[in-house]
Amino acid sequence: AFSGCSNLTGSLIIPESVTSIGVSAFSGCSGFTGNLTIPKNLTKINTGTFSGCSGLTGSLIIPAGVTSIGNSAFYKCSDLTGNLIIPEAVTSIGNLAFSGCINFTGNLVVPKKVTSIGSEAFSGCISFTGDLILPKGLTVISASAFLGCSGLTGSLVIPNNVTSIENSAFYGCRGFTG
Repeated sequence: AFSGCSNLTGSLIIPESVTSIGVSAFSGCSGFTGNLTIPKNLTKINTGTFSGCSGLTGSLIIPAGVTSIGNSAFYKCSDLTGNLIIPEAVTSIGNLAFSGCINFTGNLVVPKKVTSIGSEAFSGCISFTGDLILPKGLTVISASAFLGCSGLTGSLVIPNNVTSIENSAFYGCRGFTG
């Protein structure tokens, strides 16, 4: 719908009446200078929906009804700052979902219903300043899922249910203290 639009200014505010946003709808949009407001009625963030959107700032608050975050959904949305809040209803986080989002701070909390984390889902997220909290039901940590994440503090506790930790899942992670 808006893929590749440039010289946009201000915030990206999607009205509450929107219940579905197509694949790559806002991919590559540039020039935003404000917040991203995602409608409460959205249940899925599709592949590439906000991939490469530049200039979006503030915390990323995903609505409580979202159950799925697609591949590259927020890939390289590097200007978002503050907390990343993933709701408890989320059951899947796709490949590259948040890869290259470099300015998030606070804890990185993977919701309790997530059983697998996609390849490079959080790779290159370098500014988290808190703990990495993985759910007890997690079974698969895909290749490079947390590649290069730095700033995370506290302990890295792999849940007992994890049956597969793929290549380079935590390669280059720095900051764990326990």
